[in-house]
Amino acid sequence: MFRYTDNVCKKCFLQNDPLHDVLINESGICSLCAKTANDPVRREWQALEKAFAAKIDRHRGTRPYEALVMMSGGKDSAYLSSMLKNTYGLRVLGFLMDINYEYPETFDNAARLAAKLGLPYVMLRQDPETMRRFFSFLLTDEGILQPDGGQVCTFCGRFLIRSATEFAAKLGIPLVFAGHNPDQIYLMGESIHSTEEQQIFVDFIMETMAEEREKALGSWRAKYGEPESALFPSDIKVDGVELVFPFQYFPYQPENMMREVSEKLDWQPIKRFSKTYIASGCRLVKLWAYMAWLNETNSYVDFEFCSQVRNQTLAKETAQRFYREAEVDYHELADLIRELDIALPMRSYLSRYDDRASQLLREL
Repeated sequence: MFRYTDNVCKKCFLQNDPLHDVLINESGICSLCAKTANDPVRREWQALEKAFAAKIDRHRGTRPYEALVMMSGGKDSAYLSSMLKNTYGLRVLGFLMDINYEYPETFDNAARLAAKLGLPYVMLRQDPETMRRFFSFLLTDEGILQPDGGQVCTFCGRFLIRSATEFAAKLGIPLVFAGHNPDQIYLMGESIHSTEEQQIFVDFIMETMAEEREKALGSWRAKYGEPESALFPSDIKVDGVELVFPFQYFPYQPENMMREVSEKLDWQPIKRFSKTYIASGCRLVKLWAYMAWLNETNSYVDFEFCSQVRNQTLAKETAQRFYREAEVDYHELADLIRELDIALPMRSYLSRYDDRASQLLREL
């Protein structure tokens, strides 16, 4: 999310990134754009929408709440909550999990959305010390650190989804809906795919995830013993609950979704990363995005943005404005590092980067 080079793709704005084998050619085009047609992904949307409706119909009218929807304060979950309640007429319970590192706007947006929709919701607050230890581990354990910081969102995302499905199971709610975008769904191995090539890649992703989980779990146990909760689940689902990612059944159109929820639900974008909102409400993102910047590599968020530009679901101008306005806030990063109680290991980590990390080191 932070620019480490001016050598960026003219089409999708992805930075030149040897680590991920993304190279900008003489024409100013990245290797991803060069080898793929710049056309929207073509899917049988009518058939997929019918399959989505069939999932709902199997449970309609069977429980006091037919669905639990994961709420994050963002545009995707806001749009999804409205769609489930108003378009499909489901009895929905909102679910918001406080991991202790969200911006306050996350909760403000969720409360405003619930009031506008007449949607009951619950907030599950995780133990602050467990969360501090969890994220400190994800950001500093040498055995799982990745140059792009992707391990933080990978493990946290699985923990969040597993917590939601466990909560739904306890209440007897049969469906859990999550507003992840198509790229996130694919990287979790949960996407709908139809070709052998796609299946092979998904199998590879899941095998890699299993290996990374075992590595992380082994390191955690050596430091802290058995995890207090499902911090590193082997499966994000539980028996008796169906996990549904709607944005693989419908075209994902983030800018249209943002306009609709702003106009109809008084949703407000969280502009902590850039005045052009297309990012997260999680405070931790800035830290691992900074670490990716130090390592001169694109983050998974950058790959999501470029994919959406390439598929014409995100305007090039929107992505360009986002990157132009995004700036590192060293004071905020230092405060977060102290809050996580990782100043000592972070100083050691930052010392590898000489002048590139000098400004944050001064803040610490």
